[in-house]
This record gives sequence, structure tokens and C-alpha cells, in this order.
Amino acid sequence: MREFVPQATLANAVKCAPDACAVAISGRNVLVKECGNKITLPSIQDIPQEALDTDNSLILGDLAGRQCAGFIFNGECSGNLKMLEMRTAFTRVSAGACYAICRAKSLLEWKKRRNYCGVCAAKLQPSENDIALKCSSCGEPYYPQLAPAVIVAITKEDKILLAHNCRFPERVHSLIAGFVEAGESIEQAVAREIFEETSIEISDLRYAASQSWPFPNSLMLGFTAKYRAGSLKVDRTELECADWYSPDDLPQLPEKGSIARAIIDDFCTDKRFFN
Repeated sequence: MREFVPQATLANAVKCAPDACAVAISGRNVLVKECGNKITLPSIQDIPQEALDTDNSLILGDLAGRQCAGFIFNGECSGNLKMLEMRTAFTRVSAGACYAICRAKSLLEWKKRRNYCGVCAAKLQPSENDIALKCSSCGEPYYPQLAPAVIVAITKEDKILLAHNCRFPERVHSLIAGFVEAGESIEQAVAREIFEETSIEISDLRYAASQSWPFPNSLMLGFTAKYRAGSLKVDRTELECADWYSPDDLPQLPEKGSIARAIIDDFCTDKRFFN
């Protein structure tokens, strides 16, 4: 049985029961409840009601048999409630809760920014039938848009290619990544991004895993590949440096909770993505 079952409409969460599970979002953070060493999502009744923006709320679905709602959080934490950066939360809560958090973050951000029709400028209203906003005048529908991105672990013999992006925290190295552009297949996007950023060519491209990355609306598609040809030459527009690293001599890595870190950790241990 699936732990989280999403609801297929944009119903407001105002009428949710007080014991419903709450995904309360504030920027890139989510409200959690500490119970000893355990981290869970709170119930609606655990949160001061004035801190929940009910106008920006959604019924997300059912989480472990409980109704689950998403809110924009505009308050202060107290007691055993605390704000946790989402990437950290992903490593502490269940897979179903991660799904609910990503869904809340993506849909609430999208709904907050889509108020008027791009065709006739009339007010948009939630559809009664699916996850969409519909123009109250001309009927034009608007659906959440995902921005697919690729992230690739490239290996050369017993080493992995890691790079420091100009936007990363100081010294942190990760995998080569980039967005899929209009008209591209996933495979074409991978080849283009790698060549643009490092001047090398790859072979044996294989899918590894995916991850919702709702900052604000990405879907990360993870791959592995092998070095085929070319001399490593960094495009300084996006990358500051890149090099080949062995498992016992790695630079500073991204925090756990990201697909990049999961693939790098797998390279160093199980290599299930690389076989």
C-alpha cells in the first residue's frame, strides 16, 4: 500500500479535520514536530491557527491513512515545533512525507503565482475536476509546469567527475547537471550539458533514479555514464573547476538529501547505479 496517496483536485484545506497532517511551508523550510529523536509532520491542531495562511492552502491527499493538507506558514515556532530546511527534512522523515512535502511546495508556489489568465486577464479559479486553474471568463486551463533537469555521474576507470559550480557554497563539489531545453530529448540534453561544461564526450548513459526538486518546480533525472573522449576543459561561465576523484579522496560534497549526494555515495559503496 502506498504511504501517500495524492488528491487529484485543488480543494482548499479550510475544512480539514484538526487532526489532519499539516505540511506547513515557509520558503525552503518545512515545519516539523520533534518527539525525542523522531521527526514527524505535525497535525493542524498542533500549529497556532493564526500562523497558517488558509487562503494559500490545499488538501494534498492521504498520508499513512490520515488526511494531509498543505499551508503557507507565516508564524513563529514554539515548543516541539521547529522549521527544518527541506533537504535536511528529506533525510529525516518517511518517503511518503517527502512526497507530501514536495507536492505541497510545488503546488502552493505555483498557485500563489498564477492569479490571472494570460489570454484574457480574467481571474483564475481552481478546477473542480483536476489539478488545474481555469479562467473564469474564457475557460482557458492552466496546469502546473515541471522543469526537467538532468544530473549525471561520469566515471573514468575508478574515478568520478566532480565539479564546483559558481552558485555552490564554497568548496562544495557535485555532479554535472542542467535543464532540458526546448526540443531536446533527455539524451541530447545530457550530451549537450556535459560537452558545454567540460568539453568531454560520454558513452553508456544509464538511468539511475529521479527526485522531485521543488525549488521551485524541477524534476531531477539522475544518470550514470562513462568517459569516452576529450580533454577536460571547464566552461568558466558555470563551473569554477572540475576533476576526477577516487572514493578515498573526495572533495567536500553536497549535503545528504539530494539525488546528487545519493548517487555519489552509491559510487563509493554499493555501486548499484553503476553496474
